[in-house]
Parts: sequence; structure tokens; C-alpha cells
Amino acid sequence: MANSNRVSWETDLRKSIRSNYGQGWTVIGENSGRTKLTYQYPNEARKASNTLSLEWKKTNGLQILKAIEFINPLVRIENLTLKEAARRWKAQFVGDDIKAPNKAWKDFLIIPPKFSYDKKEYQKAYKEYEAELKATSVDQFMAKLQGLTSKTEKDWFSRIRPFLELISKRNAPKTGEELVKELARDFGDITPDQKKRYLNAWCEILTYGIERHSMPKRWTPPNENIIKELRGISNRTKQEALTPYIKENDLFALLDDLESSDPEMFLATGLISIFGLRIAELAVLKVREGNLYVGHVKNNRNTTNKKRTDRRVFAMDLIEKPNLGKKLISLYKSELIKLPKTILNQIKLVEKKRSFGDVGQAFTDKLSKNKTWIEITSRKKNKDITAYSLRHRFAHQCHKGSGNPISIKDAAAAMGHSVNTHMNSYGSYTDELAVEKAFERHAENRIEA
Repeated sequence: MANSNRVSWETDLRKSIRSNYGQGWTVIGENSGRTKLTYQYPNEARKASNTLSLEWKKTNGLQILKAIEFINPLVRIENLTLKEAARRWKAQFVGDDIKAPNKAWKDFLIIPPKFSYDKKEYQKAYKEYEAELKATSVDQFMAKLQGLTSKTEKDWFSRIRPFLELISKRNAPKTGEELVKELARDFGDITPDQKKRYLNAWCEILTYGIERHSMPKRWTPPNENIIKELRGISNRTKQEALTPYIKENDLFALLDDLESSDPEMFLATGLISIFGLRIAELAVLKVREGNLYVGHVKNNRNTTNKKRTDRRVFAMDLIEKPNLGKKLISLYKSELIKLPKTILNQIKLVEKKRSFGDVGQAFTDKLSKNKTWIEITSRKKNKDITAYSLRHRFAHQCHKGSGNPISIKDAAAAMGHSVNTHMNSYGSYTDELAVEKAFERHAENRIEA
């Protein structure tokens, strides 16, 4: 009778699996007493099997069904191996299991080998890296970081490498907090702001592993108080940490010089500063009915699959050049003057590289050689000016350059980011002259109160 009951529940379980998840999945009990899950790939001869950490018994029937419910879409839709899908399923329940192996991190933190002066040695290492990349069915962490410059990509690799080196050691830390604390011990003599970049990167990797790859919850990053303690206190205020904007008189001098000495850079620099573009957006400009529109260079998991419309951008002209925006649009559309060749070359490579980052780098490299730009950035008060200061100038002028300031919501929409991003990046911009003008405007419009 007992054997009949066993056959009955096993038959019912298999019927339920077929009914809920279709053909292909089968389960049996192993001699070890655990559950063996097998998947037959459709229209193929191959099968894949994996032993689940669930005892093969009637009372575990619902848990077996839930395991297949979790694993099924990972194998059928995301094309993961059954082994990897089962590992992710198991990871949900081993949060306190400090004996779980650390090697799973290497599955999606695959990075190219360091450069070697021995060409043959490097080529061999790189071929091994490419083979590893091709062999794994796991999506890669770096694939989600879209639009990076070559330099920023290398910076990320420099943060991932120590993470992997430490986690691969025999006595590696077993929790996210322990890992980050140990990594932070090797910071050396760098500033709190530089430490912050490393800490944020490691925390992002840990969060990604948990959310995207079901790594155990014990890898949760340290809390904010611990991160602040590891980072240390920066002597820079929030306003000092912001990239400053270029002043109107300096921008006028720069554009005036470029217009006569380098018309192509005049066009590129003018478009960025007058319309508040991201530098990489030079690659996705369109003119329609006399207006300038911008495509998309920012990709992330929340927007990649969404249909997005081009953003119309608006001119914030210099007072000395009131129609500069219209002139730039006309020049760009006519192609009488084109963008610099080095920038155009990088624009052509965007699709191949799947990144816009080097478009911005090409512009920055060329601008850094201009004599007027060198003179502007060499002044002590301008020591933190960068190419991005051209875009930041647009934001400052939106709020400080008129008696009728543009609302934060409208300025953020024109620049292509959220209100929160706008406030975090530009909300603290001011200087003595801007404050003085604000009080003058206030005095001109006084009323009795």
C-alpha cells in the first residue's frame, strides 16, 4: 500500500510539471535520496541534468514544483545552462551557508587579461579570455555598463580585478561586508573621493550579483555608515566636488577663437555649450524643420527595451551672440562645416564598439590642445574646469542667466535627465556674481509686505 501511494504522488507530480511547464522536464529520486531534475532540449538530442538539494518525498512535492517554476524561464528564455539556473535557485536558500563556493562570481565578472609586453603570452591569454567569454551562457556585468570611454572601461577593470583576486583566495571573505572591508585595507594613499569610486563599484557588483544572478544574501554590501567610515571624510564641500561651469566671458573668448582658427571645433563646441548637450550626443543629432533634436546615448536596464523619442534641444545663446543657436543649426544641416574628423571617426565606430564613450574622448582630446582653452583652464580659479563644463554652463544659465529663470523641470527635460539628477548635479551652482544679480533683481521688484 505504501508503495502504491508513492507511485501515486510521483505520477501526480510529473503530471503537474507537464501541465504547468510543458514537455521536457522530468524528475526522479536518486539513490542519495535527493531529487534529480532533467531537461530535454526541444528538437535536439541533448539532455541536461542536475541534482537539487531537495529530498525526494511527497511532502516536498510543492517545493519541487516551485524550483522548476524558478528554473524553467532561466533555461528556456534566458538560455542559461541547467547547472547555472539550478545554482541561482539554490542561492536563494543558502544565505547563511558560509561554505558555499565563491567561484560563481567569475562567471559574470569576466574581464580581459592585463597588457603584457610579451606579445605571444598576451595573445594566448586573450584567446583564453575570448573562449571563456564565448563558452559561458551567463550575461556579463560589463555588458550593462553602456557608453563607457576606453579609460572608464579600464577604470572598471581595475576595480573588478582586486575583487576577483581576493574572492578567489582559499580563505576569501564569506560576506559582502567582510569582502569590502578587506579590499579597502589596500587603498593606499588616495583621496576619500577616489575611495568612494572604488567602494561604489564593489557595492554595485555585489548588488548586481544578488539581484541578477541570485547570489546568496550574505553578499549584501555594507550599510551606508560602514561605507562612509571606509571612505573617510573629504575636505571638499558638495559644491566644490561638482564640475564647475565655464563662465560666459570665457566661453565667448573660446568660441571667438575657434570660429577663426578651427571652424570644425567651433561647430562641435558651440553645439555642446549653446544647447547643453552631452558630449557624446554629437553622434546622434538631427535637424527637423529648423529645430535640433538629439537621439539616445544613455542605455540601462530600465530603458533599453522602451521605445524612446528624440529630444528637442533649445539654444541658450550668449548675450554677445544672440542668434548663435540658429547659426549652429544651419551650419550643421548644410554640412558646409563638419564635425572634426577625429570625432566623426569615433561616431562611425559606435555601432561596432556598442559605446558612445570614445566620441566624447575624441572631443576632449582635441579641445585640450586649443591655446585659449589651455589659458582658461590654467587659471587657479578654473583648475577644475573640464570639457563637461560646457554642458554645465547651459544648466547654470537656465537658472541664473535671466530675470525669468527656467523651471528645474523644464531645464531637466531640455537636458535629457530627471529632476533628481538635475538637482544633484546642478542644484548647488552659484557664485558671488550670481547671488549679487539675484539680489539686484529682487530689489528692482520690491513690494510692500
